[in-house]
Amino acid sequence: MKFLITTLREPTLAVWQSVLPEDDHVEYRLASARAVDADALCIAGIYAFERYGGAPRNDVAQILDNLRNDGLPSLIIVPPSLPMVREADGTVTVHPDFEEVSPAYHAMARTGEAILRWNERDSGKSIHTVVVDLPLLGMDAPDDRKTPCSARRAIHDTFTDS
Repeated sequence: MKFLITTLREPTLAVWQSVLPEDDHVEYRLASARAVDADALCIAGIYAFERYGGAPRNDVAQILDNLRNDGLPSLIIVPPSLPMVREADGTVTVHPDFEEVSPAYHAMARTGEAILRWNERDSGKSIHTVVVDLPLLGMDAPDDRKTPCSARRAIHDTFTDS
């Protein structure tokens, strides 16, 4: 399994590379998602649902067929958001069981789990490479080290023992 992490911002790429070095599971490209050949594209629900289907989930990543012939991979992976609860005053907050969980860790770990489940099926359409386009995931901030640290931990936790 290989995550191809892409962005057009060199400073963001440099931060991610310093925190999450290239290895068997990670490769970097200074490119847009369209410029990278892969089996799947990981994209935030805000960009994916209207275009590719699906609906917000907080428990699992969704793998959707890309039937649009839009130059992106044939599979779209939508990571889950953290579970939320509505408080008595009407505000929405992260579920207490997930207050200490990084949103990036939750998204990447659940994405990895969905890929492993997908590949266990005998569908003839396995996922070996996934574009993780940082802008399309809202992770393209060059001053953010927490997100790549969380992604590193999720990838390690999901794929080291598999």
